[in-house]
Amino acid sequence: MFCPRCRSEYRQGFSRCKRCDLELIEALPPEPAPEYIEYVQVLGTYNPADIAFIKSVLDAEGIIYYFLGEHFLYIRPLADPARLMVKADQVEKAREILTDLQLTVTGLSIKALPQDDNGD
Repeated sequence: MFCPRCRSEYRQGFSRCKRCDLELIEALPPEPAPEYIEYVQVLGTYNPADIAFIKSVLDAEGIIYYFLGEHFLYIRPLADPARLMVKADQVEKAREILTDLQLTVTGLSIKALPQDDNGD
């Protein structure tokens, strides 16, 4: 017997979940597949202080993000930057928020780099 809400299992003889106070069912339905979230790289930085500052700003605005390679900076500093990955539908808002930040010299810009005549 299982609780349909908390998915706790009970032995025979029980009819209600002690936590949820719901009627138990014989079998649980399959769990829904996890939602796929697409992320886009917004910027990169080598500076842990930039990372902490950016996190505080994005958290305050409710932006969904993560830093790819954030902890790798402590093993091989300056090998690869930590890359700020933002949920695809929040990229423009994140860029607007981050455009005016004063990041350190080692921080990589979020502004688009000009292309040369060859398209490179």
